[in-house]
Amino acid sequence: MRYFFIEPAALQKSVVAIGGSELRHIKNVLRLKPGDQIRIFDGEGFEYDASIHRFFADRVEIKIARKYPGARESPAQITVAQALLKEKKMDRLLRHLCELGVNRWIPFICERSVPKPAEKRSSARKQRWNKIVKESCKQCRRSKLPEIIKILKFEDLLAYDQACDLKIVFYENESATLKTLMAPDPPAAPRKILLILGPEGGFSDQEIEDARAAGCVVAGLGSRILRAETAAIAACTLIQYLFGDMG
Repeated sequence: MRYFFIEPAALQKSVVAIGGSELRHIKNVLRLKPGDQIRIFDGEGFEYDASIHRFFADRVEIKIARKYPGARESPAQITVAQALLKEKKMDRLLRHLCELGVNRWIPFICERSVPKPAEKRSSARKQRWNKIVKESCKQCRRSKLPEIIKILKFEDLLAYDQACDLKIVFYENESATLKTLMAPDPPAAPRKILLILGPEGGFSDQEIEDARAAGCVVAGLGSRILRAETAAIAACTLIQYLFGDMG
């Protein structure tokens, strides 16, 4: 069944409208007709059974039949904080992390970050990231859109969320892996988990010390040096395996 996003504010009525690019996709690409069944999600965790009602030149009207909680969200609420990478790398990474069930995405700037965009450019990037998560949620059938936080400095990131049950910084020079760190005294099913990953050049020694002082666990991802975007995907997958809904 086809899956579409509609803003939750527009879903207060039994008949709602879809326009723009989604209209063109429904009408010209999918060639859906009145009476065809579709599914809607609102980005806040709910899905809706619906059907095509009628077409107009600038919109298609949808009839809502039933609302219910989505069933594809992980019990682990994972926030991934990623040091800024080059634009296409960040775009691709966000798409993959959305598929892996990340709840929140925090881009940040640290000592060895190469791209350091101006405020105006940062706003444009965030708009593009919001579009990417909507497209990715449609593809993987998630009902909740990951939250995208504005670009932070590393020191602000460390102070950002003290409510996490577990905060992990991944560092290529750390020999202890998640397996060895969790074996002696595993945390009791943490629900809110913050994963922090560095840029292409890695974290500085001082940043790692600052992270430890802020209560972060420092872990490695094995003996091989991974690309920054590969490390984020690997870290998120491991956490979903240990505490979420994968594996």
